[in-house]
Formats: sequence, structure tokens, C-alpha cells
Amino acid sequence: MDLTLKIPAFSVKLFLWLSHYFNDNNFVVVCKGYGDDWDYYTGLYWNEDKDLETIWYEDYQIWLSIKVNFLSKVIYENKQ
Repeated sequence: MDLTLKIPAFSVKLFLWLSHYFNDNNFVVVCKGYGDDWDYYTGLYWNEDKDLETIWYEDYQIWLSIKVNFLSKVIYENKQ
């Protein structure tokens, strides 16, 4: 299951910091218009973009990929 969450600019640094604890395939902070890519989303990474001036970009999102098998296992273990 894939989710896209729009986030406000003031929370980008927090989510960037959190993202370096996750696999890039599961949790990515993205920004539209980074560099010369005004029509596309670009992944942001804590080590490279922690000093990003968030006021220059208007659309930030988190892209999440959640494995259904993992969730069903967690739910099953919590019931026992």
C-alpha cells in the first residue's frame, strides 16, 4: 500500500530528520521544483538537504510504502 501525505513547509526538517532512520523504499520526503525540476518531485535526504531553505518551495510530500504483510503480522501478534 502506498500513501502520499502533503506536509507543511515548517515540518519538513522534522520529517527529513526522521527519514534517515528508514529505508528509502519505505519513507521519502519529496519537494516539487527542487533545482531545475519545476514540474517534478525530487527526493530530499537529511545528509544532503538539512540546510534547505524551505520557504522557496511550495509543495512538500511524504511518500510512504507500507507492506501489508508486515501490518497483518503486527496486528496478529498484538491479538495474542
